[in-house]
Amino acid sequence: MRAFQIAIIGGGVVGSAIARELSKYNLRVVVFEKGSDVASGASKANSGVIHSGINSPPSSLKARFCVEGNRMFPSLSEELGFPV
Repeated sequence: MRAFQIAIIGGGVVGSAIARELSKYNLRVVVFEKGSDVASGASKANSGVIHSGINSPPSSLKARFCVEGNRMFPSLSEELGFPV
C-alpha cells in the first residue's frame, strides 16, 4: 500500500487547484473524488464568471481574494493553456 502525506477530499476546482499547487513540492498527494471525474459536481455547474470583487466591501476578504485571484489569471492562462 502506498502512503500519502496529504489527502485532499474533493476534486472540484478548489481541491484540484490545491493538488496542483502541492505538486510543485516533494510531497505524496492523493485526491479523493466521489464523482466519475474531477470538477464534475458543483464546479461543473458554476457559471464560469471571473468575479472582480467590485460588489464586495473593499476591506472584505472576498474583495481582497478576488483582486489577488484576478492578478493570477494571465500567468495561469499561459501556463495551463486556457483563454481568459
